[in-house]
Amino acid sequence: MSGLQPLRMNLLQSLQTSPPNLDHVLPGLLTGTLGTLIAPGGLGKTMLLTQIGCAMAAGVPVLEGGLQMPSSPAAKVVLFLAEESAAVMHHRIQGAVAALLRSMGTVSREQRLELAEKLDTNLHIYPLCGYADLARIDAGAKSFRHIVELCAGARLVVFDPLRRFHDGDENDSATMTTLVNRFQALARETNAAVILAHHANRTSTASETGNLSSASRGSSALTDGVRWQANLSLPKAGKKIEGIIVQEGEASHLVRLDISKTNYSRPPLPVLLRKNEENGALSPWPAPVKTSKSSPRPARTEAK
Repeated sequence: MSGLQPLRMNLLQSLQTSPPNLDHVLPGLLTGTLGTLIAPGGLGKTMLLTQIGCAMAAGVPVLEGGLQMPSSPAAKVVLFLAEESAAVMHHRIQGAVAALLRSMGTVSREQRLELAEKLDTNLHIYPLCGYADLARIDAGAKSFRHIVELCAGARLVVFDPLRRFHDGDENDSATMTTLVNRFQALARETNAAVILAHHANRTSTASETGNLSSASRGSSALTDGVRWQANLSLPKAGKKIEGIIVQEGEASHLVRLDISKTNYSRPPLPVLLRKNEENGALSPWPAPVKTSKSSPRPARTEAK
C-alpha cells in the first residue's frame, strides 16, 4: 500500500482548482503517453517519423501545417531506428530537411545555419541496424535505464519498428500488455510522448481497411493499451477523401494518414500525403495554400 498511497488523487484540490492544460504533441497525442503508427512495410513510416522529428526539433509546423496544429517551440526528439544504417539515414535526413526548407519558403544562409544547429542540438537519431539489442526495452532488458537517460527532456521518442525491440510473441495478449506497460513507464518517467512504429496485418491490407484501428498486426492488446494510434495506408483510386477524388494517375504516389484512435480529443480528418519520387519525403496533397495568418488551432480537447 505504501507504493500506491502517494498516487491517490487529492479530490478536494481537484474540485477547487482549474485543471491543467493538456499538452498535445500531435493531435490527440499528449506528453507522457504512448501511441503507435501502423502501416504496411515500405509505405513511408520511417520517413514520416523523421520528418515529424525534424519539424519538432526545429520548432516549425509538422508536415507544413497539414496536421492542423500550430508550431511549438523547438524541442528534443529521439529516434531509435532499428532497421536503418547511418548511411541510409544520411539520405533520409537530407530528404526530410529539403522538404522542411521548401515549406519554409525563401530562407537566408543564416537561417539555414540556424536550422542546422537546431537539428544538431535537438534531434537525436540512433541508426541501430545490427545493434537493436542495445535498445531492448522488454522485461529483463538491462538497457531500460540507459534509454530513460538518453530520452531525458525529450518531447517525442520513437521506436521503429516495435518488433525489433523485444523478443516476445506479438500475438500473445499478456506479452503485449507487459510490453505496453514498459513503454508507458518510459513515457511516464520522461514525460515524452512515445510512438511505436508497427506493421499492419495482412487482412487490413487486402481488404483496404488499413485506415482503421484494427489494422495493427498481432494481439489487439497493443491497440487497446495505447492511448493514440495513427495509420498509413494506400488510398484507392476513384475514392473521395474529404472532398478530394483520388485520380488513377495520382493514387500510386499518395498515402493516407489517419488518426484512428485518440482518447483525449476528437479524431482529426484524414490527410493525403504525396511521396517525393527522389527522396521519399512526404508532403500534404494538394499543397496547402500559403497565407500570412497563424496556423489553425487544434481540435477542442475532450478527455474521455
